[in-house]
Amino acid sequence: MNKSELRKHMVNIRSHIPAKIRTEKSQIIMKKLRSLKAYKEAKLILVYVSIRSEVETHSFINEAFGDGKRIAVPLTISKAKVLLPCEISSLDELTPGTWGILEPDKNNIPEVDSKGIDLAVVPGLAFDSHCNRLGFGAGYYDRFLPSLRKSAATIGICFDEQLVEQLPVESFDVPLDSVLSNLRLIQAERID
Repeated sequence: MNKSELRKHMVNIRSHIPAKIRTEKSQIIMKKLRSLKAYKEAKLILVYVSIRSEVETHSFINEAFGDGKRIAVPLTISKAKVLLPCEISSLDELTPGTWGILEPDKNNIPEVDSKGIDLAVVPGLAFDSHCNRLGFGAGYYDRFLPSLRKSAATIGICFDEQLVEQLPVESFDVPLDSVLSNLRLIQAERID
């Protein structure tokens, strides 16, 4: 399967997980995420704001605030195909933006320096055993992730149904440090 076919296939798989099961699995994933050393040590966390059938992040964001974490969420500038990390203090500050995803106000951008991010929680349609990810193909995260400092942790979260053995990878695809599903944690073995 090429990337385009795989995207359609994975959207279909994810959207066919019953809503109640997605909620239960999301809760498991978030509990596991909050137990990780990368989360416990992080001061500033970038996390996507979930939409449709994605792993639900709204309750995680609220729990992270309760844990004293600073939270940044992505603001997409579609013309430039850029993702800006913007700090928020509440989900109430967000309004529907690009593709209907809740985002900070484009007229009042509380942008943070990506070098200050300790942990990035990244969405995806599919992930493989080497921590490669398949997104929707716009390349926002592949362009953004290299702007993080080397010591920042990057973790993809997904339902176990979204894990595949191997994804087609191109030179511009940026692998993550780890992938967390409701059943397992996969960590990349990188040789620098």
